[in-house]
Amino acid sequence: MKKHLSSIIAIVVLVFVAMACNASFTTANISSFNFGKNDKAEPPTTTFNVGEKVYAVAAVSNTSSKHKMRFKFENTSNNGVQPLNKDIDFEGSRPIFLELTIPVGGEYKVEATLLDETGKELDKKSGTFTVKGDSTSTTEKPKSTSDADKDKDKDADSDDK
Repeated sequence: MKKHLSSIIAIVVLVFVAMACNASFTTANISSFNFGKNDKAEPPTTTFNVGEKVYAVAAVSNTSSKHKMRFKFENTSNNGVQPLNKDIDFEGSRPIFLELTIPVGGEYKVEATLLDETGKELDKKSGTFTVKGDSTSTTEKPKSTSDADKDKDKDADSDDK
């Protein structure tokens, strides 16, 4: 009886070890999500003027791995500003930002989704902000840049030298 019990325990332990090897355990998360007038969102604000830069900043914590931040920008005012989606690849814990310049006053929403390398959703945060100013109807897309775009610009500058 003891021989069978020991065998069963050994098999159960092996099954758990095999399952743990295939599972991905991560504590990576979006620790904060704010809007601001600089790439650190310091101080945080949710009110901007037409033409002013708006930064959506998602601070990623508890990771050193490669991830992707998916930003989804939506116009909640139906004033003609088109939606925008932007994916940013990055590595490690750090703030990830999306820079927007909104041409029309209104209410807007940004959603930040943290994805692992396989595309699995790890965390999601969203927020809204207001742009004050002339609300002339337009079908323009907001102009956007991100820290990934600025990294590409730096690479291009160094290639020119």
